[in-house]
Amino acid sequence: MSVEITIRHVKLSVALQDAARKKADKLSADYPTIEHTRIVFDQEGPKYEVSLSVQGGQNANVDASAKDADAGAALNAVFDKANVQLRRASKKRQEVRK
Repeated sequence: MSVEITIRHVKLSVALQDAARKKADKLSADYPTIEHTRIVFDQEGPKYEVSLSVQGGQNANVDASAKDADAGAALNAVFDKANVQLRRASKKRQEVRK
């Protein structure tokens, strides 16, 4: 699985970038069909915007974004949203198989 991190209009610490990679790796471990993850950090005024795009097989394609005054909080929120979407898609696939 590949992880791509893009940083626009903001200076981001290495620790936050590492946290984003760890979260992407954990998401990939939970959902092995994930092939590529793209994380985009941006700043619009006083708020940070984090966008997440996950691509994979078996309809594991998810797009999520979150805005917050704290970049770490926005990162956590976007991964929570993606996890909910992936869980929902996984549950739908399991129901179809029955």
